[in-house]
Amino acid sequence: MANARLTRTARRHMKKIRKATTHYQLQEVASNIQNDVDRRKISFDEALSLGNSIQTYADRLPGNTIVYAISNRDS
Repeated sequence: MANARLTRTARRHMKKIRKATTHYQLQEVASNIQNDVDRRKISFDEALSLGNSIQTYADRLPGNTIVYAISNRDS
């Protein structure tokens, strides 16, 4: 998947994803992303890209808590 430019809102979410130190913080960001998609502030493609980043970061954190985010990991 090509690395497309992100909108300002999506870049803010990405910054929060990178700063997250717990699964709970990642889940909060995922929830905020879903709200922004519902309000049409970011596109579904951006949300998908951010969700995949959340899943990648969640895998790096200790513990086995599930983070529910928009992603294409299981498709």
